[in-house]
Amino acid sequence: MRRLPELVHRRLPTLPPVEWERPAPDRKGLRRDVIVAAGFLLLALAMHELMQSLTEREDAPDRLLSYLVLASLIVPLMFRRRWPISMMLIGSAAFFGAGNENTYRVGMELCAQLAYFIGIYTAVTWSKNRRGLWTAMSVVLLFMATWLIISFFSSDLFKATGTSMVEEPAGVLPTTTAFVLYNLLMNLMFFGGAIFLGMVSWTNAYASQIVEIQAQRIAEQSQQLADRAVNQERLRIARELHDVIAHHIASVGVQASAARMVHDRDPQQSIELMRGIESSARSAVSETRALLGVLREHDDPDDVPGSAEGARNPEPSMAQLDELIATNERQGLSIQLSCDEHQPGFISSLPAGLSLALYRISGEALANVRTHSTARTATLSLRSGTDAEGAWVEVEVTDSGRPRPDSAGGGYGLRGIRERAKLHHGLVEIGPRIPHGWRTRARLRVVSDAATTLSS
Repeated sequence: MRRLPELVHRRLPTLPPVEWERPAPDRKGLRRDVIVAAGFLLLALAMHELMQSLTEREDAPDRLLSYLVLASLIVPLMFRRRWPISMMLIGSAAFFGAGNENTYRVGMELCAQLAYFIGIYTAVTWSKNRRGLWTAMSVVLLFMATWLIISFFSSDLFKATGTSMVEEPAGVLPTTTAFVLYNLLMNLMFFGGAIFLGMVSWTNAYASQIVEIQAQRIAEQSQQLADRAVNQERLRIARELHDVIAHHIASVGVQASAARMVHDRDPQQSIELMRGIESSARSAVSETRALLGVLREHDDPDDVPGSAEGARNPEPSMAQLDELIATNERQGLSIQLSCDEHQPGFISSLPAGLSLALYRISGEALANVRTHSTARTATLSLRSGTDAEGAWVEVEVTDSGRPRPDSAGGGYGLRGIRERAKLHHGLVEIGPRIPHGWRTRARLRVVSDAATTLSS
């Protein structure tokens, strides 16, 4: 048989779990309880004195005994959230003790009733040991029911309440029945209301804690996403810097070596090679400056001399393919371009991100030919088409040279090609050709929406 708490939580899934404990209040809150309870005790004593002035002297309870009853009901409220169950039991004992013939009037006063109500409410709201709470609450309710039954059948029942049997009641029920039902309903609303409000407060505290935990988790996930975005941006910038700087520096080194070797026998060719070095250096500086401009943040664009919004050069795309080919030819690599599109103008209309990736892959492949191969001619092939998965675009760079001695790199360029292709769900084939040469081929996927737009 299921235990009662498990059965209740199965019927009411919105209740907190049985094992959940409400966090205790801080020291400031506990000190505030003491101050509020002390003020409430002074208010109760003042109101009791007012009631004394409205009561006949022979019917008034003893003043010292009345003060003790009020103190025993209100003083536990000073520690109601530190030891909620113990303070409820102390308040219950004081409340039942006030039900005798001498002090029952004190127990019926508003402050005394309110103090006991707060004690029960606090126990239900703040108790960490829920099993201990309901055990103590069961004892209190059982004792209260027994006390009521005994009071109903006591011979001093009506004498204690200051009433007598009504010979002709105005209501439809007999006087005794009405008195019993009235007291039962009053106690049911008193104890039931305190327990119900305490459960509502306890459940709301659990819901608030869940919301705080979820908010903290969302904040942590947002920070993780932000950090991930920063890392991805750093990787992107690293790839861009590699494409811009490494290619140009490698080209400068190759042309400087060639100029040194042909300087004595062909000064004119040496001059042309030096011009290529100058062009590569200028291009590297210009592209690096444009890339680093993305990283700068200014409150006012006018703070930087000569800067303005939109003054930064846009990222390259396939629209600058002719410039890329011209740059490579100035550096001594002749390029044969072929283009096979399934729709006219498809490659020139690619989305910006895909066009940038295709441009960078082409530039990296051509730079590898210049740096690592003895070939002076390369073929750049561009293709597009569609298949069962949608539209695709492809770039292929081939040469027939042999590996240049002592020109092995770190592999970052090939890694960059693969990473760019992966971002666009592409495939990469890189490797030697037979009988000799090298081949770099990358096929990138075009997003379906973009392909539809371009087709229209």
